[in-house]
Amino acid sequence: MTEAEDALRRWAEAGLIDAETAERIRQFEAARRREARPGIAIPPGERPGLVEVLLYLGIAVLSVGVFALFAQGWSGLQSLPRLLAVGIPAAFALLVGALLRTLGEPGYRRGAQFSWAAAVALAAGTVAVLLYEYEPLGISRDDDQAAMLIVAGVAVALALLLWALNPATFQVIALAGSLFFLGQAIGNWPESFSARLAALSLVAIGTVAILLAELGALSPRPAARAAFAVVLAFGAYQPGFRDGGSPWELLAFVAAAALLGLGVYRASFAFVLTGVALLFIALVRAIFQNFSDQVGAPVALIISGALLIAAVLLLARLVPALRRGQPA
Repeated sequence: MTEAEDALRRWAEAGLIDAETAERIRQFEAARRREARPGIAIPPGERPGLVEVLLYLGIAVLSVGVFALFAQGWSGLQSLPRLLAVGIPAAFALLVGALLRTLGEPGYRRGAQFSWAAAVALAAGTVAVLLYEYEPLGISRDDDQAAMLIVAGVAVALALLLWALNPATFQVIALAGSLFFLGQAIGNWPESFSARLAALSLVAIGTVAILLAELGALSPRPAARAAFAVVLAFGAYQPGFRDGGSPWELLAFVAAAALLGLGVYRASFAFVLTGVALLFIALVRAIFQNFSDQVGAPVALIISGALLIAAVLLLARLVPALRRGQPA
């Protein structure tokens, strides 16, 4: 443990700073070291080590094992073993994350983040099995609308709690993923799935989360920008190109323009990259969906290639300004 890391741990234990402040200090100092000495090696503690990699591998194998059980031997299990098969790994992932947080080393803290992110998915699976096997609260197995909302709500609540305890990158990703699932659950509420309702939910979620990140209420900001820009972009793309037809296709182009503008204004490469990707995908899909009969597939591909080149040129224009942290 470095001297600075040891000092941060003592200050946190003494209540002088909270975990979020300590993490911001680490990120600031890491960025300052990279800018001051761009050619140096990654400082000790910031480079992933063997133990950290093994932790990731173990948590990943545990999670994959649970889902493999669904695919292979699920039909042969009774209700209680099914619930325990998912619930025990979820509790284990929560416990491992809590234990790793107490060790203080950067690699262990990242392992704790990853473990808690996996715990969110496993906890959602546990609730889904509980609802399906025991039908509590009068929810039948056929009532997938209510069940999906409950599972999504539990996932969001747990992800939000874990983020509050440890506002770090993997917790933001878990929160974004659970909120994405909630948006799809909202779209599933009508008798037939409504891509438009799901999309509007995702756009609202992404917009609010990005606003909170820019105001400093959702951290770490780089992770929040990237994760929720993707949520917003998917929501904007979903209705026009899944249900099909105008004017819902326009939502993707409006969102892409907004992300590009915000990326330039806030000097955020995550916003610009997501906006360019959304604009390119939406343009290509719109051409093939609406004009392939008129211009033919080869011409549509030529237009798509030109659009891709234009997107690269746009990024080449914006990236230097973004690296300087100033508007283009």
